[in-house]
Amino acid sequence: MKNTDLKQEQLHWKYLEEQKCWFLGKIVYCDNPENSREQCMNIYVPEEYLDKAGRISENGRKAGFMASSAPVIFENGLAGYMQAEPFALTDHRAMGEEAIREGFVYVSCGCRGRSSVNEQGILCGKAPVSVADLKAGIRFLRKNKKRIPGNMERIISVGISAGGAMSTLLGCTGDSHEYDQELEKMGAVLDETDTVFGAQCYCPITDLDHADFAYEWMFQGESHYTGMPFVGFGEGQLSPFCKALSEKMGDAYRKYFNDMKLLHPITGESLMLEGKHNGSGADYLKMKLEQSAERYATFPTYSWLQWNGRKAEITSIGEMEKDYHKRMKLCPAFDDLDLIQAENQEFGTPKEDKRHFNTELALIMEELKTDYPGEVSRYLKGYKKIIGDKELERQKYLLNPLNFIPRKGEKGKTVLAPHYRIRVGAKDADTSLTVTMVLALRLMETGKTDVDYEIVWDEPHGRADYPGEMCDWVRKICQI
Repeated sequence: MKNTDLKQEQLHWKYLEEQKCWFLGKIVYCDNPENSREQCMNIYVPEEYLDKAGRISENGRKAGFMASSAPVIFENGLAGYMQAEPFALTDHRAMGEEAIREGFVYVSCGCRGRSSVNEQGILCGKAPVSVADLKAGIRFLRKNKKRIPGNMERIISVGISAGGAMSTLLGCTGDSHEYDQELEKMGAVLDETDTVFGAQCYCPITDLDHADFAYEWMFQGESHYTGMPFVGFGEGQLSPFCKALSEKMGDAYRKYFNDMKLLHPITGESLMLEGKHNGSGADYLKMKLEQSAERYATFPTYSWLQWNGRKAEITSIGEMEKDYHKRMKLCPAFDDLDLIQAENQEFGTPKEDKRHFNTELALIMEELKTDYPGEVSRYLKGYKKIIGDKELERQKYLLNPLNFIPRKGEKGKTVLAPHYRIRVGAKDADTSLTVTMVLALRLMETGKTDVDYEIVWDEPHGRADYPGEMCDWVRKICQI
């Protein structure tokens, strides 16, 4: 019997008395898993949607939903691109209990990640398999929609950080054939769609092609970093070489941003970056931050934040960076000089666990050869090595949702989710605030998607949100 064929006799639902729901655990969603502990899902269903024999009950109702109409929350637990087994309902990192209380079906889908290994001990979780695993999970649910409660046309993907990137990709790459080789290899369902209805993206780490440059634009001129002890470095100061690198990378980001020719979603004004933290693009970011501050219950006092009644004005992004939104990472922030960041491992191969991926850094380092010969001699060869690597280019392409969002007037290559909710903390220093801003603007530009984008005041990197608002959004888009 194939793993993807979920038969009635396999539906051994367990009842969870305290949570008043049914539970089906560790369900493998593909026929040829390389790691079945990760390539599986937990399914939780409000008690009203099943009878005592484990059959779907069409009479049961909860919070305005029935078994056939309940939205399906599809949450991944990917953090730092590390492999993730399915969440238990009570896991503090998950939104399972809240989803059940709201009458939603809750699915926690596991997936492989950057250090996953198969039964032979061979690395098997490098990009883009996490995305492909989650797509396989969605296809599995659709194939078994007659056996599992929930409206499989109302799947809402949810993720945080790297998981937020996965949620974004699920929203932007619906039915893309670019992932076929991964889906075929794992024995995923091939005759079902992997589209989602909505994507909740918390602090998504996206556009890794340019994330290093975006980070240096955000923190350009700020050499003090707070550190990432769990990665392997504490608080400190950028070296003179890294400060010089930062300046050039920040300049490179301005060019990249301006070349996108983004438009203000309301006024139609061209959004541009000029100098350090200036220009209409920086003004749009300030506006979103000001709107965030205006939702804050008590008015904080900072030299860079002024108040006129209940209206906020941020006078300087640069000063905000020093005092509030502080630099956390080294330079480069993602493609680390010494290969210590999660992304270096994410873009590895079964034979090479960690490697560089930002080919543009080689060109920038060449410009610093005269002033910093020792550092350039030490690091440049590692970045030159990856130039022209076709497999790496494919990995990067499939991990960047911007590659799948059509520009205005273009025909899309994939099926876009109709609804996106993007939330990032105002204190999130894991990536630049411009990264999520660009993502939101590109989605708005299509004119085909509903985009709810906010920055949440005083929240760091994580599930940045106001209580209950995510579930309110699900109800709104599902018209309940």
